[in-house]
Amino acid sequence: MEEMQKHIRCRTGDVARYVLLPGSPERAELISTFFTSREKVTENREHLIYNGKYKGVDVTVCSTGMGGPSASIALEELIKVGADTFIRVGSCGARQPDIPIGEVIVVDSAYRGEGTTKEYIPTAYPAAADHYVTDALIEAVKERKRELYLGASFTRDAYYKQNQELNEQLTAANILCSEQECSTIFTIARIRGVRAGAIVGTDSNILLEDQPTLKEKEELFQKAEKDEIEIALEAIVKLAAVDND
Repeated sequence: MEEMQKHIRCRTGDVARYVLLPGSPERAELISTFFTSREKVTENREHLIYNGKYKGVDVTVCSTGMGGPSASIALEELIKVGADTFIRVGSCGARQPDIPIGEVIVVDSAYRGEGTTKEYIPTAYPAAADHYVTDALIEAVKERKRELYLGASFTRDAYYKQNQELNEQLTAANILCSEQECSTIFTIARIRGVRAGAIVGTDSNILLEDQPTLKEKEELFQKAEKDEIEIALEAIVKLAAVDND
């Protein structure tokens, strides 16, 4: 019998080819409520996995935990057991002054400010999302009548460490947001020859003059979280239609 993957506790056939990748197990649980015939597959450390169907398409959700190291483990092991299409569904801090809290951003590329992918390949290698996954997300955002924010993210490791000079440089270079997993997922997916994209909801913006309270930020983010989940699932339906054509 095939050896079980050490961290996600799965073998080939245990997951679908289409996988949503939230960071938090709580969001994985929430995503699973959108499935029909949902089934909990496994829960180990930060990795909570559910299978189900969405509009007839087999879908898996697997939480990655926070940051590049745990995201890389989940992605590598999911690929080993047969998954080949991934959408990160996460949260982020907006890095442009005109992006409100509670919006969704389709991330098509990322500045590799984290350390995990440096173990794979030099930083000149691009962290780019898959074109087809990104197109499906864009189409789903438009169908939902959401304003489309499309662009690059700053993926970083140290949540509580701010580099003001770098922040200003990246904002001037039109980086839309900051988060902790996109560049890891994009880079490894491209190296391994699978597809990955990302949609994230804004739960903060350090550039706003009037900062909401934590409670106000969480309330603003709740609708964005629900919308990004449904957008990601609709994107998977679109990809499956093309894949099965």
